[in-house]
Amino acid sequence: MPAAARDAQLPAGILPLRTKVVYGLGDWGTSAATTARNLFWLFFLANVVGVDIGVASVVVAVGKLWDAVNDPLIGILSDRLRTRWGRRRPFLLFTAVPFGVCFFLMFSVPSIDNLLALAAYYGLIYILFDTLYTLINVPYSALAPALTPDYDERSTLAGWRMGVSIFASLVTAAGFKLLAESVFAGWFGGNLAAGYAVSAALWGVTLIIPPLLLFVTIREPDTAPVTTSANLLRNAREVYANVSFRYAAIIYLASFAAVDVVASVFVWFLVFYVQVDAGFDSIILGVMLTLALLTMPLVVRLMHRFGKRLTYVGCGLVWIVVLILISQAPPGGQSYMLAAAVFAGLGYGAANAVPWAIVADVIEADELATGQRREGVYFGYLVFLRKLTGTGSILLVGLVLEAAGFVASAGGLMTTAQPAAALLALRWLVSAVPAFCLVIAILTAWRYPLDRQTHLQLRQQLAQRQATSLSSQTDAGKETP
Repeated sequence: MPAAARDAQLPAGILPLRTKVVYGLGDWGTSAATTARNLFWLFFLANVVGVDIGVASVVVAVGKLWDAVNDPLIGILSDRLRTRWGRRRPFLLFTAVPFGVCFFLMFSVPSIDNLLALAAYYGLIYILFDTLYTLINVPYSALAPALTPDYDERSTLAGWRMGVSIFASLVTAAGFKLLAESVFAGWFGGNLAAGYAVSAALWGVTLIIPPLLLFVTIREPDTAPVTTSANLLRNAREVYANVSFRYAAIIYLASFAAVDVVASVFVWFLVFYVQVDAGFDSIILGVMLTLALLTMPLVVRLMHRFGKRLTYVGCGLVWIVVLILISQAPPGGQSYMLAAAVFAGLGYGAANAVPWAIVADVIEADELATGQRREGVYFGYLVFLRKLTGTGSILLVGLVLEAAGFVASAGGLMTTAQPAAALLALRWLVSAVPAFCLVIAILTAWRYPLDRQTHLQLRQQLAQRQATSLSSQTDAGKETP
């Protein structure tokens, strides 16, 4: 039977497996690019290009201010767009190639001798990269609630998306720098700049393919474009007036604050406090990410069985327990940490997947209140808040470690002993701080107003309104002479 015929036999709101797989693959590019940028870009600027990190950091910080405008703005534009391809797919088509090219430029060394000019160049490249990232990520995120109104199907889409995201992060973290320095640089006589350029070109190609595949495969529902004001402040007030979104945003931001804080200091905790052998930190990280990937189907099944709210509460409690156990790891406790990483994988995977699934359901609450579908607006503000949380988490970690007397070392992680206050700070940052964030998220999730039954009632009210509107239009047509 042809694929189109099989798809037509699916119940309303249920997506074919092909759509779920392709939608999940759509997160490869943004996740892989973000991982490479977060883990390796500043290292590349300092050790390969020779740019002063302080200058580069200031330029990047200025670029962050653009996030306050471009994320919501692109969401609004995608809501208001009307083309024969839909509202979101044109962004994927026309941004895919520039996104891959810009990633390549981030890890390439231009023919500029002045270091200040180099810093300005990479600052501009960073701003361009961030804008292209938003042009892909916001419309892509907005596709999930547009593709299906079904409560459980959105959970499945979130599972596919986060599974691919974790896999992309795992592959990039393990392979990008290793290939650049140990393989590709050797092709050019040990030239690190050339090695990074080849690695960036390879990854750049993989960033281009998923958005184009999404454009070719996914079909958007025929939704009327938004016609309300594009005023950023007015839209912000309307978004935050949505009670369900406020709850969902707190869950989302508190979850990722926990993820960001742990990710920022976990390697230092392993190396300085637990004193693992050289390279064993990578093994523990690999185990945790692999388990997060392998347990993603379990997280999706739990959301189908118990709902998103209870699934988040349960997995969040598990992760809090694991964080407390991690903080009690003794020096030299490599096996202890390896066992803890297995259980941490479940909490990490749920913390990534469930909030995305929760946020997708607030769109119907807004549509019932305003009469318009504004997925782009909501995910635009959400992406901005996500970036703001990431920046704030890193700033918090830096301030705490500086106050505790943490000693940085250019000679390698294992060459510098840390004071007792810094070791204590690392323990708190991998346990108490993220656990506090998770407690906030769990308490909020417990009171989150949209469960499966409530969401179904929203959909029924919207369907009744649409039927009434169609009936009125039909009656008006009959009365017209």
